Amino acid sequence: MMTEDTKRIFVVCSDLMFSAGIREVGISQGVSLEFINSEEKFDEALEKFRASLFMSDLHHHKLGGETAGELVKKLKASQKNKEALTIAWGKHTEPELLKSAVQAGFDKVVPRSLFVKEMPEFIRQAASRI
Repeated sequence: MMTEDTKRIFVVCSDLMFSAGIREVGISQGVSLEFINSEEKFDEALEKFRASLFMSDLHHHKLGGETAGELVKKLKASQKNKEALTIAWGKHTEPELLKSAVQAGFDKVVPRSLFVKEMPEFIRQAASRI
């Protein structure tokens, strides 16, 4: 039975290939993933679980851009989730978007190509904190 202290990795990602890769690494590390596709689901996850990692695609059709910044602020303001590592990724051709994610409070913001390479390590680190 899951309690509210069950730790999860929160994921905002609409890219099917990225989602599949994240899911595969998560399963191999034995961590529970919470894929989030709306602000309501994010709020529910914040209430229900303890996040060890929050990964966000800055190009998500609903939760990207400024909304991603609002989500990270909400997560950092949450007493039980403020310790979560937060990572965002976006296209390297949009430096302003990447910079705005840093300003919003993400711990690490990387271009998509780097995210693909480093994602397994991000998940391994989060798994070790669970």
